[in-house]
Amino acid sequence: MLKKGFLATLIVLTFLITSTVFSAETSVSIDAENADIISVLKSIAGQAEINIVISKSVTGTVSLKLKDVPLLKALESILKSNNYLYLKDDGIINVYSYEELKQQERFSKTMTRVYTLRHADVADLHRALLSMKSARGRIELNEKANQIIVTDTQEKIEEIEIAIQRLDQKEILKKFRLLFADASNIKTKLEQVIPKKKGEIFVDERTNSIVVKATAVILDNVDELDSGWDVESKQVLIEAKILQVTLDNNKKTGIDWQYLKGKYDLQGNFTQALTTGGIFQVGAISRRSHQAILEALEATSDTDVLSAPRIVVMDSKEASILVGSSEPYLVQQKDTDTGIITTETKFIDVGIKLEVTPTITEDGFVIMTIHPEVSSARRVAEVDNALAVDTTEADTTMMVRDGDTIILGGLIKDTQKQVTNKIPFLGNIPFLGLFFRNNEIEDIKTELIVFITPHILIPDIQNENLKIEALRIEELTKRQMRVHEHIDAYLSEQE
Repeated sequence: MLKKGFLATLIVLTFLITSTVFSAETSVSIDAENADIISVLKSIAGQAEINIVISKSVTGTVSLKLKDVPLLKALESILKSNNYLYLKDDGIINVYSYEELKQQERFSKTMTRVYTLRHADVADLHRALLSMKSARGRIELNEKANQIIVTDTQEKIEEIEIAIQRLDQKEILKKFRLLFADASNIKTKLEQVIPKKKGEIFVDERTNSIVVKATAVILDNVDELDSGWDVESKQVLIEAKILQVTLDNNKKTGIDWQYLKGKYDLQGNFTQALTTGGIFQVGAISRRSHQAILEALEATSDTDVLSAPRIVVMDSKEASILVGSSEPYLVQQKDTDTGIITTETKFIDVGIKLEVTPTITEDGFVIMTIHPEVSSARRVAEVDNALAVDTTEADTTMMVRDGDTIILGGLIKDTQKQVTNKIPFLGNIPFLGLFFRNNEIEDIKTELIVFITPHILIPDIQNENLKIEALRIEELTKRQMRVHEHIDAYLSEQE
């Protein structure tokens, strides 16, 4: 029975024992806050039916929450938080401080064992075994004979010997089915970290899978690498809205963004130099201010929505949006050998062009690199009616929250429009109406305003189902291979 004081700080302490015999498979679930570490250890020992000896130097409290964690891993987590550790000795768990362990190891006898590996390469195991030795221990290699020389205490040598037996396995085949990454690309990456003499890598294009023939040590590394590489690329939905505002005499210099900034919670400088002259204004607004800005523009000026494109782009990839046309122009080329001149028709895109590259951050923001370009085509009569393109462009980078909107303003252009003035009724009379109407060219100044809203797309839950199905198929394949192995062994005996 736990003490009353311990019950006050221990919220929940339950243990799920998966085996009646103490083993690495025993699992525990612990939820404790400011609990006395000795009480926690004794309770674990009682529930798991293990023997535990705790040094008198072990004191302190611990707060943790573990669910279905292997028993030894749970012990390690509890002790490490207070700089303690444990050792197993004939089925008894001994808990020490680091100072006590060093003192004990100083007077412990050491011995030397030589292990000759049959399958694995000693160089592959060296790093893993170094992490297991004691402070006094040594791990040496005889690469020519593929041997490992271990000098350490008896307990450490026993642990290292078990690890060597597990790792020194013959080469086996393992298939890794990929869900998102391209198998050929993954093969190229694996070949950079796995030398040919240590493993063979094949591609099954039909199932987009990687097949690797190597030792268990190498395969463990491949499994970890594939898990990190075979992930779904994040995507961003970019919503754009392109408006054209006709500027009257009161707005010849463009929209007063500084005034709107104070009224509608706009963020940004709203004054940046264009790369090709003029003033480029950029800022950001929250979701709740987006609609209010649109209504304000429509209420105070002649506003037309030119386009409202939507495009999905992968994280850190460029998306291009064009609202305009392709203008033809002629290109003449002269063959230097024959002197024959050929004429080719080519096209150039003019209008409103947006190049946008979104980059998703870890905290839910999107860094938007934006290149807006506004161009118009005109013919030059003095140069054989050649095509000239007038372009206004800029570059900017902003970071906004998912769902917030970037505003690009200040893209002002002058156009000319033919206006017909006529006397009502009389101006519509055929032939005679020509004397009652006249045409004139009117200068019109407009400002293009671009709203860009990024939305981070949440991966479809179906992708998780695909992963589960892939694991199920892989496990089924393993079972079938084991059945075939038993059948082959049986037939060999019959022969």
